[in-house]
Amino acid sequence: MVHPTKPTGVGGEVTKKAAIAGGTAAVGLAAFLWYYNTEIAKAPHIYVGEGLLKERVYPRCTVLQQPYRPTPWALNTHVHTILGLVRKASIFGRYTRQLIITPDGGTIGLDWWMGCDAARYAPADTPILLVLHGINGGSHEGYCKWVCAAAVKKGWRAVVLNYRGCNGLPLTAPRGYTATMTYDVQRAIVSMKGRFPTAPLFASGYSLGGLILAKYLSESDSGFYEQHEVGHGVTQPPSFSGSGLVAAAVVSSPVCLANSLSKLSKPWTIDYMYNLAVAWKLREFIKEHRAMIKRTSTFDIQKALNTWEVQEMENQRVSAEFGYLSRMEYYEQASSLDYIPNITTPTLFLLSRDDPFLGVLPDKECAANPNTLLALTQFGGHVAFLQGIWPLGTAYMDNAVLEFLEAAMNHGPRKGEGKGSQVAPGATQEAVAVSAAAAAAAAGASNSSSTNSAAPSSTSMSPDFSTPGVVMQPTNADLAGGATEGPSPHEVWACLLEQVQQALDAAASAPPASKL
Repeated sequence: MVHPTKPTGVGGEVTKKAAIAGGTAAVGLAAFLWYYNTEIAKAPHIYVGEGLLKERVYPRCTVLQQPYRPTPWALNTHVHTILGLVRKASIFGRYTRQLIITPDGGTIGLDWWMGCDAARYAPADTPILLVLHGINGGSHEGYCKWVCAAAVKKGWRAVVLNYRGCNGLPLTAPRGYTATMTYDVQRAIVSMKGRFPTAPLFASGYSLGGLILAKYLSESDSGFYEQHEVGHGVTQPPSFSGSGLVAAAVVSSPVCLANSLSKLSKPWTIDYMYNLAVAWKLREFIKEHRAMIKRTSTFDIQKALNTWEVQEMENQRVSAEFGYLSRMEYYEQASSLDYIPNITTPTLFLLSRDDPFLGVLPDKECAANPNTLLALTQFGGHVAFLQGIWPLGTAYMDNAVLEFLEAAMNHGPRKGEGKGSQVAPGATQEAVAVSAAAAAAAAGASNSSSTNSAAPSSTSMSPDFSTPGVVMQPTNADLAGGATEGPSPHEVWACLLEQVQQALDAAASAPPASKL
């Protein structure tokens, strides 16, 4: 009988080393999987006040109750955030653009994903998701496209609000956009209500869009938008009360701009790179709309173009263009902490501890309000929340947001029912009045450039949707063709040119911006 012999020589040593390496790798993989499943993959911490949102909506949000499993090879917050930006290259789709001309001559755009605003797409009462993008972004951003695609996959309509001067829109009014300008959101919702009066409306705001959305919810739920202009100085109540939304979601909001920029203003740190990146985007905005800004503002354009930090640029911009005394006054008006207690629309705040832009956690504010739910994850980066081995697909935030909105629609509090429609315990009537006063002050600051000009006051900023003040048109680049309901192309262009010319004439005769 032949007995096997032990490996000898060079070949035997190689086999032995390979076996050791394989065993070590297996042990290392097992250790990482144990660590990942016990320390990384965890359900978010939940902060929510006692009420119907906690009792009926959260129990049906399985995504928020189960562990969030971030992409295991991209746990670093900066890698995670950068990969989130790359998601725009992993999805393809088109939009149909609806232009809205505001009473002060501004232009905002509603981009409807894959032409879903067409009457033949779905019944008129199909739910609609309104998406608010981040700073100098637009519907082309990956997070916008992916959440729109996910909503349409559910059978909903989805639309992105492009701010003034963003994503190919012209800057046709003395004012651009800021985190405190909420009346453009209200105008967009009025337009959507006019086109689809029986459809449940939802909204999700990302980064700076989250700041805008939180402020809008607080103001509208407090009755700040009880009147809107219908033309020639005549006002009437809108066709809806409060925010006009069934539910909302705020994702990766800085919450407090002062604290956020304080974190991003330390040179020789990685976080400082984000400050430089945002400042670069602001410079690109200024370059694109240089002629209009020069005509309507005391803003020192050349000085701004030579500025490398956000805070230096905003020291000039918010004063010259919006009338704030300083950027710190603007940051205070934009902070969500004072607005959260007054929100009565069921709202999800989805934040990550490792978000480099996160200024402060609104845990106490959300826990004291029965209408807000804060879901706080350990990982997620900024507007990323990637999941799975392949990170460039549907994100955790897409699943969490849509499930929450649907649960709020099907099981959330109705008007006047339980605590869901009550002002939060921490928000006294005095606090509500203060919030409305702060909103009026912010709007007044934003309207300072309209003194003795054609621009109306902030309480009369809603467009007249019964006149050609709203124009709908398909865009040429990256937008779907197909029919849209509305005026003929000739009427659209004639109205648009007329409105733009009126805005330019008014801007040319307007005095320099000043604080009221």
